[in-house]
Amino acid sequence: MKKPRFSKKDWITLGLSELSGKGCDAIKLEAICKAAGLTRGSFYHHFDDHESFLTGLAEHWLKVQTEDVAAVIDADDPAKDRSEALTRAAMEIDYKLELGIRELGRRLPAVRKVIRQADTVRLEVVSQLYKARFGLDAGAADQFAYLEYAAFSGIILLNPDISAKRQRALADLFDRTLTKALSGEEVK
Repeated sequence: MKKPRFSKKDWITLGLSELSGKGCDAIKLEAICKAAGLTRGSFYHHFDDHESFLTGLAEHWLKVQTEDVAAVIDADDPAKDRSEALTRAAMEIDYKLELGIRELGRRLPAVRKVIRQADTVRLEVVSQLYKARFGLDAGAADQFAYLEYAAFSGIILLNPDISAKRQRALADLFDRTLTKALSGEEVK
C-alpha cells in the first residue's frame, strides 16, 4: 500500500512535535525524514533547504504560540479581564516547544529573528495591558511587562512540565503582588 503524500503542513506539524518531544536533534534532516518514514526527495519537494524548514517551524510557532495567544484578548473587555484571558491562553502553550525553538534560535539566525518578533509582540501586548489596567506611563509599563515576561520565561526554564494547578497558583500570586504594589497596598 502506498503511503499518503506528506504536505508541507504535515512536515511542519511533525517537526514541531519532534522538536517539542525530543529536542533539536530530532529535527535534523535525516532524523525528520526517518520520523516521517519518507525520503529526502519528499522533504525537498516542499522545502528549498533544511534552513527553510526550520524557519517554517519558527514561523508556525510564532503564529500559534504568540499571535493566536494575543488574539484571545477582546479590546472591549475590562483590562483585568484581558489580562486574565492572556494568562489563561499563555498557560496553554507548549512549554517544551518554547524551549526547543529557543535552543534552535541559538543555532540559527533566521530562527532567532522570528523569536525576536515573538518577544516584541509578547512584550508589547503585556505592556499595553499594564498601561490600561494600572494607568502606567509607557516606560513603567514596559518595565513591568519585561518583569512579567521574565517570570513567565523563567518558569518554563525551571519546569517545562509544571502542573496547571501550580502554574495557576504562581500566576495568581504574581498578579496579586503586582496589583498591590502598583496600587500602593502592602504586599502580604
